[in-house]
Amino acid sequence: MKCHLQLMDSVFSVLESLPENLAFDIFRKLDYLSEFPKMGSPLGPRFPQLEGFRQLLYKRRTRIIYDFDEHDGTVYVLFIQDCRQELPSARDLKRDTARNDELPFE
Repeated sequence: MKCHLQLMDSVFSVLESLPENLAFDIFRKLDYLSEFPKMGSPLGPRFPQLEGFRQLLYKRRTRIIYDFDEHDGTVYVLFIQDCRQELPSARDLKRDTARNDELPFE
């Protein structure tokens, strides 16, 4: 069963700023995520404040942070950042999840 993907506005902004080939590669990775939503590693064991969120690394340089809601079968892509950047806080991630500015991606 393929899950529904919801990308936050901030994710689209990041993707638009990337070189075109990199952005399309990340979109392809997100498509895998819709079929295998638990393929990313949980952040909770290393960062207890980020319990429930997962990360997927792209080419060991780009971090995709997402939340998978098993009840409605939706993967919420919350953040895309360079791996050298500090992780966002749980508060920031939850605020992005609570806002209704997500856009569907299928």
